[in-house]
Amino acid sequence: MEFFKKTHFTNRIIWISLVFIVWYILLGSMLILPFDKHVTGRTTDIPDLHFVLDMYTCTIITVITFVLLCLLKKNRDIGKSMLPNKETGSWRMLWFGLLLGFLTNFFCILCALIHGDIKLVLDFAPSGIPLMIFALISVFIQSSSEEIWCRGFMYERINVHYPLWVAIVVNGSFFGLLHATNPGISAIAMTGLIITGLSYSLLRWYSGSIWTCMGIHTMWNFTQNLIFGLPNSGLVSETSIFHLDAANGISNLIYDFDFGVEGALPALFIDASLGVIILIMAKKNGRLDELKMTKEKTAELTGYAPAEVRYPIKKDKTVVIEEY
Repeated sequence: MEFFKKTHFTNRIIWISLVFIVWYILLGSMLILPFDKHVTGRTTDIPDLHFVLDMYTCTIITVITFVLLCLLKKNRDIGKSMLPNKETGSWRMLWFGLLLGFLTNFFCILCALIHGDIKLVLDFAPSGIPLMIFALISVFIQSSSEEIWCRGFMYERINVHYPLWVAIVVNGSFFGLLHATNPGISAIAMTGLIITGLSYSLLRWYSGSIWTCMGIHTMWNFTQNLIFGLPNSGLVSETSIFHLDAANGISNLIYDFDFGVEGALPALFIDASLGVIILIMAKKNGRLDELKMTKEKTAELTGYAPAEVRYPIKKDKTVVIEEY
């Protein structure tokens, strides 16, 4: 295909992927080590706080590396496009994403409860509320860090010279592969995570805001790990409102004892359904052709090349280019 040949090497998928790996995975991981030593390491006598800092809060470093990357001229517009914006309804999209994240994760947990695979015990005191608030903020940081790198940097950079569907497939696959070394990973879990990445990318496109993805990702993680005490992609929670009775945990196609709900069929089903519903709605609204568009091509067709563009469709199904 023509779009695989014509662009400068710094705009090709292989280069964008390399930048992603170096800045997010390698540099981000290296810079987290001092945080763990000087901040997380000082809280070993407070296990619950130590867990939240070690599992979630420390990922603020990867957010900082993203900000540093966006200081480079080629990436400045990507950073600007993700700032809260009234025109794109960022806060409304965030709240919608939070609700969607809770409902989709609770559906999976409910399936496991009804099937008898898990037993949950309420073990929470009001004194733990401040920690839960801090945990929610920290989970937002962790979830948003993955979103700004996958549905932000990779999605946006690839879509400049490649069709949107290519950006969705590549960043969705990378999202799944980021969890390849998590404890308890399985074929179902990996398949489900890749499908999750694809569905969240479709949600990013259809809603027009990355804040929707930040919301759904945050509440998915917070619900299973900090509310119900279940493993989050194989990583076991040490503090939560409900606690899992490990003696009664069962692994099967409805629930994976090692990986959690993400390693079973209900999660795969609900995330695949999300993607399918988005595609059906897009077809109904005449928006499927957007998946074939590149930002470069759209600018050529309109004669207008704004710093950053999106593709909302009006009732007459004409493409409108707006500046963030």
